[in-house]
Amino acid sequence: MADETWSAKVSPEVKEELGQMVKDSGLSSKEFLEQLLNQHKIGLLQVSDAQRSEDIQQVSYHLDKIKNQFVGLVEKGIDLKDKFSESLAQESTLHKSIVDQIQTQSKQAQEDRDKAILDKSTLEGLMQEINTRNEELESSNKTHRITIQMQQDKLGNLETRIESVAELEEEVSRLNQEAQAQAKRIESLEQEAENHKRQLVQTQAAKEAQEKDAIKAHEQMIQVHGLEVQRATLEIEKKLLEENKKIRDEYFLKVEALTSKNQELTEKLHQMELEKKESAAPNIKGKTKPGVPSGRE
Repeated sequence: MADETWSAKVSPEVKEELGQMVKDSGLSSKEFLEQLLNQHKIGLLQVSDAQRSEDIQQVSYHLDKIKNQFVGLVEKGIDLKDKFSESLAQESTLHKSIVDQIQTQSKQAQEDRDKAILDKSTLEGLMQEINTRNEELESSNKTHRITIQMQQDKLGNLETRIESVAELEEEVSRLNQEAQAQAKRIESLEQEAENHKRQLVQTQAAKEAQEKDAIKAHEQMIQVHGLEVQRATLEIEKKLLEENKKIRDEYFLKVEALTSKNQELTEKLHQMELEKKESAAPNIKGKTKPGVPSGRE
C-alpha cells in the first residue's frame, strides 16, 4: 500500500523537540511515528481491562433499569385496562337500567293510550246513544206540538160549539194549562238533551287532551333518556381516547429513550471491540538504539 503524507500544526518548541527525538532515535520520521503510536496503544491496553469491566457493569445496570421500566409500563397498562373494564361494566349496567326504565315507561304509556282509546270508544257509544235519545225527544216534541195543535183546533171548535161562557172559559183555561205544561216539558227535555250533548263534548275534549299530553310526555322522556345515554357514551369514549393517548405517548417516549441509550451502548461496545482488535495486531518492526524501548516487550 502506498504511503500517505500526514502533517500537523505545532509550536516551534514542539517541532524542534520532536525533530531532536527523531534524530536521537536513529529512525526515520515514519518509523518514529509508528513506534510512538505502538507505545501509545500498549499504554491504552494496560488500562483497558479495568475500563472494560466498568463499562460492562454500566451496561448491565442500564439493561436492568430498562427492564424494570418496561415491566412498570406493562403493569401500568394492565392496571389501566382493569380500571377501564370496571368503568365500562358500570356504564353498561347504568345504560341497561335506563333502557329498562324507558321500556317500562313506554309500556305504561302504551297501556294508557289503549285505555284512552277504549274510553274514547265508550264515549262515542254514549254520544251515539244520546243522539238517538235526542232524535226520540225531537220526535216526541213533534208529537206534542201536533197534540197542542190538535188541542188548539179542538179549542177553536169548542169555542163555536159551547154556548156556556163559564164552561168555555173553564175548558180554555184547562187547555191553556195543559199546553203550558206540555211546552215546559218540551223545553225541559230540550235543555236536558243540550246538557248531555255539552257534557259529552267536554268529556271527549278532555280525553283527547289527556291522550295528547301523555304521548307528548312519553316522547320527551324518551328523547331526554336518549340524550343522557348518548352523552354518557361520548364521555366514556373521550376518557378512553385520552388515557390511550397518554399511555401511547409515555410508551413512545420510553422506547425512544431506551433506543437512544441502547444505540449509545452498542456504539461504545463496538468501539471497545475495535480498539481490542487494533491492540492485538502485530507491531511494526523497526530499528532501535540501546536504551530506547522497542515496543515489543
